[in-house]
Amino acid sequence: MSEELNQNPEVVTENPTVEEPENKPEVKTVTMTQDELNALISKEKGRVKSKYADYDDIKTKASEYEKALEEKRLAELSEKERLEEIAKKYDEEKQSLAKELELLRESNKNEKIRNAFITKAQAAGIGYVDDAYQLSSKLLSAVKVDEEGVHGVDEIISELITNKPFLLAQTKKQQKPIGEPSNNSVNEEIKTLEAQLADAKKAKNFAKVIELSNLIASKK
Repeated sequence: MSEELNQNPEVVTENPTVEEPENKPEVKTVTMTQDELNALISKEKGRVKSKYADYDDIKTKASEYEKALEEKRLAELSEKERLEEIAKKYDEEKQSLAKELELLRESNKNEKIRNAFITKAQAAGIGYVDDAYQLSSKLLSAVKVDEEGVHGVDEIISELITNKPFLLAQTKKQQKPIGEPSNNSVNEEIKTLEAQLADAKKAKNFAKVIELSNLIASKK
């Protein structure tokens, strides 16, 4: 029985074989020295650089080409169309210059009005000239300026003194010596001056209005 067990047939394991193709490509190994590699890199860089070397030249030529096209377009226009286009461009420039000139004239006019106002306001005894100028801004828009000067400021100064006497420079009241007129006498004098002021306004005597207004302010 044991002999039968020991007589087992041998198990043979066969490894499968893979057949290689007859036309298998040959793998080539490229060997290169460091100097050769550096030379190759330098060559590639030079090629890229030369590709864009003439970029500025191309840009200049493109600009010249656009200019030539514009000249050609104008040349192809009829005489009438060309003149109309030139006239349109001239008209636009003319309008722009006219606006600048108008702004300059307006600025010059306002400067003359302001200078005239300051001079006359100071002469009339107004102490707060800047405040007076701001309060009169709307009225000053009606002031006229021509070759003879500025017209209309006197009326505005007169109206300011009458309606806004607080703008006048305040003078210190001196203590009255014994024997000077009483307050009643001063009040009567003020009333007389105010009546004269009313007459001056009716007569549109603006110089007199300013004079009397200053005198009344000094009495109060």
